[in-house]
Amino acid sequence: MVRKVGQGMSNFLKVALFSLFIIGIYTLYSVKIIPPITPEAPPKEEASTEPVTVEELIALGEQVYNGKGACALCHSPVAGRAPLLENAAVIAEDRIKDKNYKGKAASAEEYLYESLAEPSAYVVPGFGLAGTSDTVSPMPAVQASAIGLSETEIKAVVAYLQHLSGVEVTVKPEGDGAAGGVKNK
Repeated sequence: MVRKVGQGMSNFLKVALFSLFIIGIYTLYSVKIIPPITPEAPPKEEASTEPVTVEELIALGEQVYNGKGACALCHSPVAGRAPLLENAAVIAEDRIKDKNYKGKAASAEEYLYESLAEPSAYVVPGFGLAGTSDTVSPMPAVQASAIGLSETEIKAVVAYLQHLSGVEVTVKPEGDGAAGGVKNK
């Protein structure tokens, strides 16, 4: 019986040493033969030109919303991690009047802008950071975070949200086409 235990231990050591040898060969191969992968920084999406019409501002806003801003990742019926935004401009006035609102916005446009720049100014009930009683938003501030939206891009997203809500777009582009809002629906 003693011999079988010793023989079993001997077989275990042989298998363990063989396994370590094979792992060593694969490690050596991966370090010396396979070239290392150095990831490139993600490309910065910037507006090629400043939007000069309200329509261009809305189009840029939609592009940022679905692309660089990554808004659609959380603000969608599928993900459900953040409130839906298709009526954000319509309900903005009610949110400003809510007793839990801590921001400084006086209009729907200002509220939408503030929601992007300072997401914790108002946290929709049920969507706050866990353990904060809906006082801290899990959404990052879009200027300072990895999202890094420019002032123009933030205004464009606000214009897109107004357009999406079917209200008059009050955000004006900086260019020549700044006259007059666009009425939707």
